[in-house]
Amino acid sequence: MSKTSLPSFSCYNTTLAFASKFWSTDDVMERRVPLLTLQIAYNILVSRLLYYLLKPLHVPIFVAQILCGAFIYGLILPHGRFAELVMEMTDDFVTGVLCPIYFAGFGLKINYLMIVTQPKWHLMLLIMLLLSIPKVLSSLITTFFFGMSARDGIGIGLLLNTKGIMALILLSVAWDRKILNLYDFTIMMLGIIIMTVLVSPLINATYKPKFRFKQSQLRTVQKLRSDVVLRVVACVHNACQATAMTHVLETVNATRISPLHVFALHLVELTRYGTALLVAQMEHSNSNAHGGEQKLSESQAEFESITNTFDEFVEGYNAVRFETSSVVSTYETIHEDIYNVAEEKFASLIILPFHKELNSEGVLETTNTAQSDINKSVLQQSPCSVVIFVDRGLGSLLQTSLRIVVIFIGGPDDREALSIAWRMAGHSGIQLDVVRVLLLGEAKEEEEEENTMNNDANELLCTVRDNGVQKQMDDEYIFSFRHKAMNNNESIVYSEEEVHTATGEEIPLLLNELDKNDYDLYIVGQSCGRNSRVFSKLLEWCDNPELGVIGDIVASTSFGTRASLLVVQQYDSGSKRKTQHQKKCHQKNDGPEMML
Repeated sequence: MSKTSLPSFSCYNTTLAFASKFWSTDDVMERRVPLLTLQIAYNILVSRLLYYLLKPLHVPIFVAQILCGAFIYGLILPHGRFAELVMEMTDDFVTGVLCPIYFAGFGLKINYLMIVTQPKWHLMLLIMLLLSIPKVLSSLITTFFFGMSARDGIGIGLLLNTKGIMALILLSVAWDRKILNLYDFTIMMLGIIIMTVLVSPLINATYKPKFRFKQSQLRTVQKLRSDVVLRVVACVHNACQATAMTHVLETVNATRISPLHVFALHLVELTRYGTALLVAQMEHSNSNAHGGEQKLSESQAEFESITNTFDEFVEGYNAVRFETSSVVSTYETIHEDIYNVAEEKFASLIILPFHKELNSEGVLETTNTAQSDINKSVLQQSPCSVVIFVDRGLGSLLQTSLRIVVIFIGGPDDREALSIAWRMAGHSGIQLDVVRVLLLGEAKEEEEEENTMNNDANELLCTVRDNGVQKQMDDEYIFSFRHKAMNNNESIVYSEEEVHTATGEEIPLLLNELDKNDYDLYIVGQSCGRNSRVFSKLLEWCDNPELGVIGDIVASTSFGTRASLLVVQQYDSGSKRKTQHQKKCHQKNDGPEMML
């Protein structure tokens, strides 16, 4: 057997080494189809060879011919563009046609009546359930010693009771070889079905990741003490965004008293075969040790470029630390991974890039609409404060000074925006202007009328906190800012502007007037003026509701500014009620959905 197989596998190694270089080019379909034919022929040869070699050992035909043949074919197919094309073309057929037919065969073999007619069939079900308990108990004991919660231990224990396709394959092999009779096969199949079916509802009932976030005042920059490290989760999709993100982090003014710890996340979309591509990246990074010179994948090269960008940023500041990692997930669920990182790292701030980037003509254009959905999802249930960064070429403080303006209208988001700007103002290269917008006259009357209508129509439409309490908190925070931050600090300027009309026409005019000061960065709250009818009317015209009314105006192309933008949402324990309030407002006004 060894003498016969050695030449075959030597030939296989030669073919694989030749193909891995031969398929690295892009013209796969033009010149590589003959090589594919040779690979398939070689696959058939090796499969039949294994079948005849294993036949005297009484190995089932199912294993020797089908499984080994499919495994060898996948093994000899080199990674590259053509392999991804083959996987993409065959995935729908395999998962949509072959797998259902294969699993249907197991169901046709099961005889349920044979089990029910047994005198003590209920004891069999009880034994099946009892057999799953040791895995749950062992997981609970293990998580206890590692300081994890009991909910995590229960979830891990339940997942260990699930069965996959390998269990079905082993049962099928035992059935084909007559090791199991129909009665034994039915019992074991029922055990697999019962344990797997019960896992999903039990996990949903016991393990609720959305409610695991503990309430903490340190989830916001406003409540963070000045002598505590600021932990920031910075999310980027590419190296260009990483460079712009470092410029924003420079403005945070990290000092030895209040250092900055950055957790940089490279967000990678998980396609159908994203996991396999990640494994290939790891192998490629170590390929030089074996004498092979392989090209890094695109995502791996992007990650290294992002890491180098943050490394250069940290070298210029002694009070900054950073960690980089890649988050590979589908865009529909990647916000949950961001939640997990923010929770595990005790972050107070999440910074997200806007889904539009500056083109060569200096205009913001959409790069990926899915990134907008990610930002909206993160805003809904975030465990800490969130910032959306709209980059229009923000410069580095190492090369130039910056002029920043905060537009303060009122509410928790505006207070969080002012607290971030307050921290930035400590940098010697930053000049800060704070503009408070006061709603007076008709605008104030419309605001009070709107609040009265909401309270009379439905209590669920009212705000999380009383409007009068919010105004009092705004006044107190502004008073504290003016007496503490502006004391003997000429780089901070405070002013007030008034809005009288209820139509909202003065808001764009006010912003245009402010933009004449050539600011480098705007900082606004995401839900500023959320109780005002003035802003609710402007909301109907928003193209990017995740930025809020003021943020959408500043980010629009028609506004004409060259300044970048930070839109801030403060963490609030009542975010769930806020989400329900958003949906009701959306249904009532028939306007675009807005994170209020």
